[in-house]
Amino acid sequence: MKKWIAELQSQPWSKAKKANDQPGFNWALNKTAGEVDLYLLTQAAFPTGGLYFKNKTWMQETKGMHVIIHNNYITGFEKEIKHFHDFGLWLVDDHALESPLGRL
Repeated sequence: MKKWIAELQSQPWSKAKKANDQPGFNWALNKTAGEVDLYLLTQAAFPTGGLYFKNKTWMQETKGMHVIIHNNYITGFEKEIKHFHDFGLWLVDDHALESPLGRL
């Protein structure tokens, strides 16, 4: 994570030139490949956005098994958040002021 943050901080971020965090992640991972353990995640628990959002039958067959749904085929942070909102999957705003001990 520290390498990823360093890669992100070295990128030219601005409102005019919106960058993407994926290349920074890829560069950091490549630089630390020998230090990181990689594991294949199950598709039912960690589906791609294309599978989850476009295959309603699969979505119903695996309901309750999903840990994280990847919004990978949508470009743009705001569009991704809206898409999650539209499907009732964006929960951050509703719980941003909560802690495990209750409301802050």
